[in-house]
Amino acid sequence: MRVRTALSAFAALAVVGLGSLGAAAPAAAAPGAASHRVSAVQAADGLDVHRGKYFTLGGCQTAGQQGIDRGHWDRYQCAEGTFFWNLWTNR
Repeated sequence: MRVRTALSAFAALAVVGLGSLGAAAPAAAAPGAASHRVSAVQAADGLDVHRGKYFTLGGCQTAGQQGIDRGHWDRYQCAEGTFFWNLWTNR
């Protein structure tokens, strides 16, 4: 019973995780924007809007910076996930 429950929970997490892979962050950049590495589960200091997942830290930082440059958000952070970098913003 425990194996079946654990397997069901894992399958549900995999479906939820794969469903958000197609989400893309609006591109925008601003010089001097701060980003820091934190766990994917942690959204720090009001950075509660998830914008997308990126294969590289550089791609995540570029998208976060571009969002600042375009005025979409004021702050961003790239959180390290299992396979991807997650972009979190303040609005």
